[in-house]
Amino acid sequence: MVIRKCRLCWRPVTPCIIGLCLGITFSLIYVPFISDQRCSVKTDEEKQLELIKLRETKSLHVQERFAGPPPQAAVPDSSQKRTQQDNNADNINKKNEPRLKLQGQGNGHESIPVGPPASGIKFHKMARPRYISTELGIREKLFVAVITSPESLDTLAVAFNKSVAHHVTKLVFFTNKKSMNYAWSGMTVIGFSQASSEHIIPLLILKYLGDHYSNTFDYYMFVSDKTYVRGEKVFDLVSDISVSEDVYMGAVQKDGKCTLDGGVIISQSMLAMTLKKLKGCYNVQKEMSMEVVLGQCILQSTGKSCKKFAGDQTYSYLQVAELDYDNMQILHNARLKPSIAFAPMPDDISAYKLHKYFCQMDLNTTLQEIERTKEEILYLSQFAPGGKSSLSWPVGVPEPFKPKNRFDVIHWQYFTATHLYFDNDYSNEKVLSGVNKLDVDEVIKLAQDKLAKKYKKRYTFSRLVNGYRRFDPYRGMEYIVDFALVDNVEKKTIEKRLHMVRPLGHVEIIPMPYVTENTQVNLILPVSDEDKNELGSFLDSYAQNCLDAGDNTNLLIVFIYKNNSHLLDEDKFYVLKSMITYYNNKYHKEKIRWVNYETASVYVPDLMLMDSVSQHFLPESLLLLSTVGMDLATEFFNRVRMNSILNWQVFFPIGFWQYKPNLIYDKRPYPTSIDLKRNVGHFDVYSYEHSSFYNKDYQDARKNIPAKEVNSHDLFRMFLKHKKVHVLRAIEPTLKHRYKTINCIQSSPRYIYERCRIRRLEALANRSQLARLIFEYEEKMEKLKMKKKVIFKADESPAANSKNKKKTQKS
Repeated sequence: MVIRKCRLCWRPVTPCIIGLCLGITFSLIYVPFISDQRCSVKTDEEKQLELIKLRETKSLHVQERFAGPPPQAAVPDSSQKRTQQDNNADNINKKNEPRLKLQGQGNGHESIPVGPPASGIKFHKMARPRYISTELGIREKLFVAVITSPESLDTLAVAFNKSVAHHVTKLVFFTNKKSMNYAWSGMTVIGFSQASSEHIIPLLILKYLGDHYSNTFDYYMFVSDKTYVRGEKVFDLVSDISVSEDVYMGAVQKDGKCTLDGGVIISQSMLAMTLKKLKGCYNVQKEMSMEVVLGQCILQSTGKSCKKFAGDQTYSYLQVAELDYDNMQILHNARLKPSIAFAPMPDDISAYKLHKYFCQMDLNTTLQEIERTKEEILYLSQFAPGGKSSLSWPVGVPEPFKPKNRFDVIHWQYFTATHLYFDNDYSNEKVLSGVNKLDVDEVIKLAQDKLAKKYKKRYTFSRLVNGYRRFDPYRGMEYIVDFALVDNVEKKTIEKRLHMVRPLGHVEIIPMPYVTENTQVNLILPVSDEDKNELGSFLDSYAQNCLDAGDNTNLLIVFIYKNNSHLLDEDKFYVLKSMITYYNNKYHKEKIRWVNYETASVYVPDLMLMDSVSQHFLPESLLLLSTVGMDLATEFFNRVRMNSILNWQVFFPIGFWQYKPNLIYDKRPYPTSIDLKRNVGHFDVYSYEHSSFYNKDYQDARKNIPAKEVNSHDLFRMFLKHKKVHVLRAIEPTLKHRYKTINCIQSSPRYIYERCRIRRLEALANRSQLARLIFEYEEKMEKLKMKKKVIFKADESPAANSKNKKKTQKS
C-alpha cells in the first residue's frame, strides 16, 4: 500500500529525473572531444582590460572569427592556434582602424590612425572646411547658364528669369558685352569683354564655371534665352538621375548634336573632364555656331556624344517655330505636356503666354490631387477612432485652436460692409479702409460666387447682415457671415449663414543676408528745450553702459535751436556742451560729438534733420535715432545690428514706454528700473521716434522724396515708399523708455498730430488705473461736500436759535 502511494507521488516528476540523468551522462561523454578547444571563463579584471583595448582601437566592433593560415602537414597544438589567432586579430584590427588623410598626402597611404600620438611624432593640423556638406562632397543640384544678348536682355532674358529662377538652384545670364546698366534687380548678368565673336561664348562660360563653380553643383545646364524651359520639370529630371553617372544629355537634333535652343545638361564629372582639356578647344573656326563649339569641345575632352537619355530619364524637347502664337495652336499639340523645353520663342509675350498655360495646367492638376486626397481622407476616416464625425472642417485643415485658459481665448471681430468693431482692446469702431476693406470685399465676393454656384440663380444678394472674423494660428483666417438674400421663387427675403476659412499657406524660411554683432552703432540724439533737463542722466547712462563696457558705439548729439533761439546772446545748451567735453576728457576718447541745428519754426521735420546729420557719416555707417529717456542696453544694440541690413532692411522697434510714475506708484521713492508689466507701462505702437538704418539706405530713399513733400513725410513713411528695402516693425522688449510728457505741435502734418494726440491719451496710465483715480477723486470730492455741509449747518445753528427766541418773546 505504501509502495503504491509512493509510485503515485513520483509519477509526475519521473520524466524530469530521467531527462536530467541522460543530459549529465551525454555531457560527460562529450567533454573529451572538446578539451582541445578554448573554453575559459573571464574574470571581471580580464573583461575590463579587454574593454580598454577595444576603446583604444576606436572601432565599434571587433571580429570574433578570423581566417586562419592554410592547413599544414602537422597539426599545431592549442597554444600555437591561440598565437596565430591573436596575430590575425591584430592585423585585421589595424586594417579596420579609421585613418585621417592629412593635408598634403595625396593617396592617403601614409595616413596615420586616430588616437593619441606616439612620442616624438609631430602631427600637422588638418584644415577642415566650414560646412560638413563640403567635407562629405554634398553639392547643390542645378546651375543654369543662359546665353543672351544685349538686344534681348530686357525682354526674353527677363521672361526666362521670371519663369525659371525660383525653380533652379542658380541662374546666371552670360553676354558678350560688359559694363552694361542692368535695370532688373535679382538677375545675375556676366559680360565677357574678351568675346570677339559669339561663337566662343560657351568656352568662356566653361572657363567661368571652372573658376567659380567647378565643384559646387551636380549638374550644369546650358541654354539660350530664346527657349522656354519648365524649371520644375528640369529640376525633377536631374534629381532622379544618380550623381555618379557621367551625364551629357539634351535636345538631340537629326545630325546627332544637341542644340542650345533646346538645352544641354552635363554632370560635374563631365565638366571636370572638359576643363582639363579646355585650352585645346579654342582652336575653332569662326563660322561654327555656339552649340557646335560646345558639343565639339565636350566630345574632344570626354569622348562622349550628346544623348537624349540619362539613367531612366528622357529629355523631351519640342520645336515650335512653325506654330502661330497669336492663336496659341501649340496648346493643342499632344507632345506639349511631357516636353521640358520649347524653342525658339519669337518674343517675350509668347513666353509669358506659354508660361500662363502651364501654370494653369499645374494648378488644375494640384486641385485634382487635393480633391482625391480629400476623398481618401473621408474614406479612411470611417476606420479611425471616432469615425467620420472626428474629422474637422475643412478636410485637411487642422482643428481650431483650443484655449487652455481664459487668456488664450481668441476673440471675434465684428464687421459690416462699412465698419469694423472691436478691432483691438482700445478701439470700439472704425471705418473699413486699406487691407481690411479689401479683405471684407473679397469675402463677400467669394460668398456670393459660392451661393450662385450652389443655388444657381434662385437667390439674389441683398446685403450683409453680420460678419465675424478671427485669426486662428492653427488654421488661418475664419469668417462667419450672414447674408440677406431675395428668393426669386417665393418672392421673400431670407438669411443664409456661411462659414469660410482662409487656410495658412506653406511656411517658408526667407533667406537673409549674413550680419554680425560687431558693427559700430552711431546713436543720433536730438535734444531740444524740453529734453535738456534729462540729458545729464542720459550721458551718465551712456558712460556706464557703453564707454565703461567698451561697446562699439558712438554718440552724436544734435542741439536743436527753435524759433531762431541761436541768435540770443546766451547759449542755452552751454552747460550740456561742457558736460560732453568732460566725458571726452575723462575717457580720452572722442566717442561723443555734438552739432547744432538751427530753424525758425517750432516743428522740425525728420527728413530735414536727417539731411544735416547724414553728412557727418559714411554711407556704410549704421545710424540709430534715439531719445533722452530711453534705457541703454547692450542687448538692444545687438538687436539693432542684427535687424538693420544694408540694402535690405531697416528697423523701427516698438518700445515699452513707462506710465506717469505718480499715477501708477503709491509710495516714494519710485523704482529706478522699468519692469515689463501691464501696470507699469505699455508698448506704444504709435511711437516712431526710434529707428535704425544704414546711411546709404537713407540717402537712396531720400532721393525719391521731392523738396515740396519733405515737411509731410516722416522716416517711416519715406522708407515705406522706398521699395528696395524691407521695413521691420516689431515689438522690442529690450527698448524701455521712461515717462515723457508728450507735446503735440499743431504745425506738424495732420496724421502726425492725430497720432501724437492718441499717444498723449494713452501715455498716462492704463484703464483700470485711470478708473481708480477717477473713483478716488469722486470720493474725495464727496467728502469735501459733506464737510462743507457740516460746517454750513454749524454756522447757521446760533442764528436759528436767536430767531426762535425772538418768536417766543413776541408770542
